[in-house]
Amino acid sequence: MFKKLIYSSLLSSIVLLNSCGLETYQSGDLPSQQRLNMIQAGMPEEKVIDLLGKPLFENKIGSDSFYIYFKSKKENRAFYHPEEIERDVYVVSFNQNKTVRNIRHLTLNDANDVEYDNAHTQVTGKELSVLEQLVKNFGRYDAGGRDSSQRQ
Repeated sequence: MFKKLIYSSLLSSIVLLNSCGLETYQSGDLPSQQRLNMIQAGMPEEKVIDLLGKPLFENKIGSDSFYIYFKSKKENRAFYHPEEIERDVYVVSFNQNKTVRNIRHLTLNDANDVEYDNAHTQVTGKELSVLEQLVKNFGRYDAGGRDSSQRQ
């Protein structure tokens, strides 16, 4: 009887400790460092795409055009919010002739924290209560299986 109690408590403690493990997530992907080092000022835009591939984001509006290549790693421990542990952002800027002006490498240390102020950021629209939603949707449900485009 005593052995069963020890085994069950040991098994439950292993299950509890295992659920508090560390999970790592990665979003985005970067080309190899060798390819990134090949980018030089004056290189045409098409050559950049041939070397690095399609960017995650591209801005071609106005005279300031640029490509962004991005990778981020986050860790999630148990029930805490995920924490970003690594970020690499490469920004390739182009001039008006569509040739590389410069390439910048930004990391997590270059990030700016933005604080949101809920008192000044208002959401537009009206929130409906459950009763208002039910009354508003009354008669919209079609249980007959007909196509809604045939409704008279």
